[in-house]
Amino acid sequence: MAGCSSLGSSRTQSRAPASAQVELLYYADTLDAFHADTPCVPATRLGPASMLGRAPWATGKGINAIAPGTVPAFMTSPRQATQFSLGGYATLAAMLEALRKTLGTDRCLTLENGQCWNGGGMGYLTRGASGVDVSGLLGSDARVSSDERTQWYDDSAALYRRYGKPVLGVLDHASNPDDSVSGIGYFERGGVDIAVVGATNPYAHDEHRALDVWFLAVQEQVAQARQQADLVIVLADTGSGSGIWLAQRLQDADILLCARGLDLWPDLVMVDQAQGRQIPVCFSGSRGVGLFQISCRSVNGQWQFKAAFHSADEQALTPTARARFDYYQTEVERLRAPYQDWLDRSVGRVPDWLWRRDTTGGSWDSLILEALRHSSGETTQTGLSPGQRYDRIVPPNGAITRDHLLSLSGGHSTSVFSLSMTTDSLRRLLERESDQCFDDPILLDNSEDLPRVIGVEWECQYGTERGQRVKLRNAPSERVISWSSRPDAPSGDPLWQILERYLLARDPKAPLPLPPRAELRFVDGHPGWHPKRRLS
Repeated sequence: MAGCSSLGSSRTQSRAPASAQVELLYYADTLDAFHADTPCVPATRLGPASMLGRAPWATGKGINAIAPGTVPAFMTSPRQATQFSLGGYATLAAMLEALRKTLGTDRCLTLENGQCWNGGGMGYLTRGASGVDVSGLLGSDARVSSDERTQWYDDSAALYRRYGKPVLGVLDHASNPDDSVSGIGYFERGGVDIAVVGATNPYAHDEHRALDVWFLAVQEQVAQARQQADLVIVLADTGSGSGIWLAQRLQDADILLCARGLDLWPDLVMVDQAQGRQIPVCFSGSRGVGLFQISCRSVNGQWQFKAAFHSADEQALTPTARARFDYYQTEVERLRAPYQDWLDRSVGRVPDWLWRRDTTGGSWDSLILEALRHSSGETTQTGLSPGQRYDRIVPPNGAITRDHLLSLSGGHSTSVFSLSMTTDSLRRLLERESDQCFDDPILLDNSEDLPRVIGVEWECQYGTERGQRVKLRNAPSERVISWSSRPDAPSGDPLWQILERYLLARDPKAPLPLPPRAELRFVDGHPGWHPKRRLS
């Protein structure tokens, strides 16, 4: 990876046909959003120290300070977001259909990115088949090969065949043995030849290439697309930091659409390239809270892009779209009906808000770590939980369902296990995870926040050099209990079953302890640091 920071390419001049106009309709990381829900809005979101003050690493008033236009009201704080119910596949489908009719189907290209076939109980139970059905309802023209490729390895090729549209990703033969995934998809809209290149997750479980080899393969496909197309789009299922890192280097791309980081930014983010050019990057959020309409217009032979974010609000649908919503809602309910009673079974309640997306930890993390300790029978054992961003908001005393529990791992299979860990090995693990959150190159970003640790107090110094950020204030227990969704993790009971058993035995009136968060130093004043706006 040593050469990654300097890799780049010379640019082949793009050719935007005179007076050409194309409309991109873009959504990503819907994560089994079968119905409308409270948007998951973080109060703290920190990126690499070198990116301080830049999008998308901001929350609350920090967004207003950086974003040039109007910020959707639900994005202003987690508390404000609880006043909204957004998303749901029926609303998204009705909005997309209405936009295609208004703008002209022959000028619209609908693109799907990231984790849209996994995310919760439906993907888990149907092994991705429900995602294919939903993609059909939403009318996507192409998508990136995402987590379904590793989550359901034996089924993914059949899922792609049933999808029947291009599935994109620059993969090697080991990850794509039957060639069911293509590096580039070619389309024609409004007289414009369009190439869409899929950049897959560089940290996927089946990705064994070094980061520089992965990048060079993507770069080669983008250069090839430039030779064939007027407009070159990169669908980057890479996370936010890695997406910006790509945008800085892919000289032959015209626009980059990002996924996996689960970040939403209300407008295009302009990223500087070495030759003085800027390239727009789009971050479209998660759980179907909305979609982007990106107008691509030719001006003096160059592409100009204008983006509009449309919140997926059922109450704001036009009368025509509302009629189509009723049709799509019937279809969505039909898909979910065989699984509904099992997924919606209430397994417990707590008197606090349940939420998760945060740099250092939310109340779901408290519940997870409590359940891990309870399952081990040792109430003082050190617990370690990965900083995954999958989130569902549950109000105080609201019913917690199996679908909620499965959503906490993105619908991935999981295992709970214990392992021996010394003080030094825990510190080194936390240093590595801090590198991925805060270090350069920003390609290190693996779309997770800091790990959550119970039983060990620790601090992390933001902006400090690699290997010197973490300090432990006490030693871990001899064995640490943890969980993982990686296929190579030790075997153990699934996390959702551990949580269900614990919740069924837990007093529903007992408050949750505060999340066991790392103490962060040197972050006050960061535009992404507003801890007082947390739900709890």
